[in-house]
Amino acid sequence: MTAPAAPLRVLVIDDHPVVAEGWERITHGRIDCQVIAAPSPSRGFRAWRREAPQVLVVDLTMGDAKLAGLRLIERLRAVGATQPILVFTMHRSPIIARRALQGGCNGIVMKDSPSEEICDALSEVARGGDYVPADLARKIALLDRPGAVPVRARLTPRETDILRAIAGGLAYREIADHVGISYKTVSNVSQTLKDKLGATSFADLVVKAIRHFEAAEDGI
Repeated sequence: MTAPAAPLRVLVIDDHPVVAEGWERITHGRIDCQVIAAPSPSRGFRAWRREAPQVLVVDLTMGDAKLAGLRLIERLRAVGATQPILVFTMHRSPIIARRALQGGCNGIVMKDSPSEEICDALSEVARGGDYVPADLARKIALLDRPGAVPVRARLTPRETDILRAIAGGLAYREIADHVGISYKTVSNVSQTLKDKLGATSFADLVVKAIRHFEAAEDGI
């Protein structure tokens, strides 16, 4: 006799406890899964190491930190996490969605989506596929039109972090220590920032960085 398949181990990282409870309710009778909850990015990261989940479900905004979930996704991918990641969010911005996909998530589903769609999204990423709602996918595709995306929306989270440090008056070595990356990486990213912002020198980049954050404090 074939042994029954083990439940799908799902780690839900969200600062609202009711969300994890909601996943248990939504998947009941549809997907055999075990839900593990973590209420913050840091605890989610530790739970990922400890629990070895098969799928991660991550909210983008947790606590007072905008897009803390996005940074968590990037951190997980940077240290070698291979599990499928499904973003579960209320953010409908195609700019944010594209950044989440570029950061390493495998799918996105809205928190107010019907239960059937949420389960479909989880099932799809769990089997190695991708999932983005059709209307959101169309909006993401339209971002590639010439002139459709402002400069600030074309910056990666790492570029935004480094640009913020530049605006704060830090030198390359200080930025490397602050962000936790190599001096060479800071130098390479800064050159990319010069190209994206049209800066002709480091001094010009500092000026443009300050103006950038005056216009949009978090770079989104």
